[in-house]
Amino acid sequence: MLLKILKSNSTYSFLLVPLFAVILWIKSFMQPLSYPFYPGEDMMLLYQPVNALLGKNPVAGHIVSLIFIIVLSFLVLRLKLQYTFFRERTVLPAFLFIIITSGMHELHGIHPVYFAALFFILTIDRIFNSYEKEIIHANAFESGILLSIGSLFYFNLVFFFPFLWIGFIILKPKVNWREFILTTLGFIFPWLGAAAYYGVTNQISELQSTIQASFQSHGFFLKDNLSMQVYMGYLALLILMASGLILSQYDGKKISTRKYFKTFFWIFLFAVVLMFAVPAASQEIIMLMAVPLTYLISNYLIFVKRPIFGEIFLFILIAGVIFLQFI
Repeated sequence: MLLKILKSNSTYSFLLVPLFAVILWIKSFMQPLSYPFYPGEDMMLLYQPVNALLGKNPVAGHIVSLIFIIVLSFLVLRLKLQYTFFRERTVLPAFLFIIITSGMHELHGIHPVYFAALFFILTIDRIFNSYEKEIIHANAFESGILLSIGSLFYFNLVFFFPFLWIGFIILKPKVNWREFILTTLGFIFPWLGAAAYYGVTNQISELQSTIQASFQSHGFFLKDNLSMQVYMGYLALLILMASGLILSQYDGKKISTRKYFKTFFWIFLFAVVLMFAVPAASQEIIMLMAVPLTYLISNYLIFVKRPIFGEIFLFILIAGVIFLQFI
């Protein structure tokens, strides 16, 4: 019953998305807390004004974060509608994105990753938009700029730069050298502007300190956190089952759909490596990881042979997210 409601494509389903987000977040508004940043995490150039405005106001930070979650969920849904990852018309991806990301209650406070996720989704759109295009110079340049701007909010997004090249190679096997150069130039330009600003304002040392802080150990978020370990373990189980189903469907998928899911796999892989390899990367990486996982798990819940299993798995996921808010 729950799955049937969430995967509906009626008008009320679209209206239910923001209400659903508010319900899952309501506990955090009872006791709003700011995100516990490590030194330098909230000091990236484009995030500094946001931090100055919202950093000392947890309630306002929570409101902005909630708005971001709702907007991002609709952008995730827009990608699905535009590129048709699966044929069924459904609002389920929007709901799943909200569910997956709401499990990290500390992230209900404002965080740079919200802004980074916005530019990351726009970057994915530019890459996917290149499919079957003869000339993709604009797509290449724009994807580099968008990812770079996102990294000026949240530094760890720079590690996704190789994904740009991989994504275009998957979508356009005959990518020429111009696309690689344009992607690189697009990524470099915003950082050159940032470096110039820091230089003119004599803050180069602050930029260096901020970047250095990203490579220092700040503790793994799963360590000594049993509830989060269980939550991530359950997500891993869903990922395994959903991956098995998508592999069994692979030959029957359209060529474009295969390429899109290959690209999503690389996003997921980059996020996992980043989570374990970069000391400063923490639970906020799940915000980026949730983009490919939303489509993967949606595909599983829609096409699972026994719908009752989908209902059960979705209920457990939602119940787990709600439980995490109250412990």
